[in-house]
Amino acid sequence: MIRWVAMAALAAATLSRESSRSAKEKLERIETLQVPPGQSVVLTEEEINSYLRYDFASSAPAGITELTFQLQPDRVIGKAIVDFVEWQAARGERPGALLAWLLRGKRRVEVVCRYISANGQGQADIESVLIGGVPVSAAAVEFLIEQVVEPRYPDAVVGRPAELGYGLRQVKIERGKAVVTAGGPPVRAAQGALARRRPTVPKGRC
Repeated sequence: MIRWVAMAALAAATLSRESSRSAKEKLERIETLQVPPGQSVVLTEEEINSYLRYDFASSAPAGITELTFQLQPDRVIGKAIVDFVEWQAARGERPGALLAWLLRGKRRVEVVCRYISANGQGQADIESVLIGGVPVSAAAVEFLIEQVVEPRYPDAVVGRPAELGYGLRQVKIERGKAVVTAGGPPVRAAQGALARRRPTVPKGRC
C-alpha cells in the first residue's frame, strides 16, 4: 500500500499546467484540421494526464474522478474512481435496482483496451476490466456497456472499426505516447485488416 501511494505521488508530481496547456493546443490543432496531411502530432502520457487533471477536470462526467491513462504499445490502460449511480443519475435517470445494488458507492475501475488504427479507421477491443480489484466477466462488461456507457455515449464503438474523423489517418499508441497522423482517406479505403478483426472480450469472472 505504501509503495502504491508513493508511486501515485510520484506520478502526480510529473503533471503540470504547462503540459496540460501543450496538450490542449495540440488537440485544438487536430480538431480544427490544422495538421497537414502526412504530418504527425505526438501527445505524451504526461501531457494527456496533465490535461485530464487541469483542463478537463471541470468538464469531466459526474461520478468520475482521478482519471488517468497509461499508454503501452497498441494498448491504453484507463484508471479512475467511478460512482456508477451518480454517473447515470447525472442524465436524469435513476439506475435500476440491480445496477444500483451491484455498483453502489465509489469503485476503483481499471480497463485495459487494445487499440489499433490504419487508413482513417480505428478499433478498440476491451481486454480486461477490474472493478474494485475484481476481474469482470465478458457478460458483465457487455451489460455495463449497454446499461451505463451507451445511453450516455451512443456514438461509442467497441469491438468493430470506427472512423477516426478530423481527417486523421492513424492514431498509433506507443509506450508513453500517442502519435496522431493526419491525412486519412475515405472510410471505404479502410476496409481491410481492421474490418477482419474479430471483437475480443475480457477473460475474467464477476
